[in-house]
Amino acid sequence: MHGPQLYKIVEIPGKGRSLVAGVNIIQGQRILCERPLFTCPLIWTAYEDFEKHLANIIASLSTSEQETFFALHNANPNNEHPLLARFVTNAIACQDRTVAAVYATACLINHSCQANSLGRWNPEVRVETVHATQDIQAEAEILFDYVSCMTYGVRQEKLRRLWGISCTCVLCSLPPNEIQESDARRKQINELFDQSGDMQRMIDQPEQSLKICGQLMKLIHKEYAGGSQYFAMSAQAIDIAYRICTTHSDLASAGILQKKSYNLRLLCEGSDGPLVRQMKSAIEYKHQDTPMDAMRRFAKWYSKRGDEPRLLKYME
Repeated sequence: MHGPQLYKIVEIPGKGRSLVAGVNIIQGQRILCERPLFTCPLIWTAYEDFEKHLANIIASLSTSEQETFFALHNANPNNEHPLLARFVTNAIACQDRTVAAVYATACLINHSCQANSLGRWNPEVRVETVHATQDIQAEAEILFDYVSCMTYGVRQEKLRRLWGISCTCVLCSLPPNEIQESDARRKQINELFDQSGDMQRMIDQPEQSLKICGQLMKLIHKEYAGGSQYFAMSAQAIDIAYRICTTHSDLASAGILQKKSYNLRLLCEGSDGPLVRQMKSAIEYKHQDTPMDAMRRFAKWYSKRGDEPRLLKYME
């Protein structure tokens, strides 16, 4: 089921126009697939130049598209650059965050640090897809996480500054000692991501690198399970472990990790996501031995797909 049947646009007191589920939505279901009203590069260093560029873009839109843009919320209506203020309130990053897009519907999705949906830009067909990252009951609000992975004070400051929001979600309403514990986990997760990407350690100490990946996965589960960022962050950690195993020719472990990453990405990007399709092709590829495979057999951790995994145990 796609389109308007899955969601409704309603007025929520204190939030304005918002998206709620029109029916029960299951985890992994696509809620929305939408082309942008327009996109804009994020290259401007002077606000005046940015405002002029936006004015030219908006002038090129149809009358109905202009009306749609100006009907979107502006969190900073007194700003001396009104187009820029409305754009910043609504823009959703795409193309490696060098470009942002504005949408008629996706921009109505409000914030929660414990969001239930995730948006992804598909560059091949230039659309934003939104998938449910947990089951959403009919009439429940559909929510994005605007400030993923930030600690409490940092995300509250950014939410106030950019959107005039004081978040009171479940995560932000925890007792002070639990907020401190959450912040500590988020800082440790960021540190472990940095450590896990150490190329020299990957080469010299794959066991230690995979132990770091295992610690990372446990912390991500503890901190983000139930939130929209859990799937993307878990896939990122698994991808690092996959690189370690392929580097050391443990193709059995690599194959298992690749399937786990694929399943996580499939849930939040859909089967038509470019990376998901690439991963599916790689998983289904019928490998033929090459001269490189003969060299791999001399590697300490060598295994073929389907063999007993060698390095995977270090993530446990």
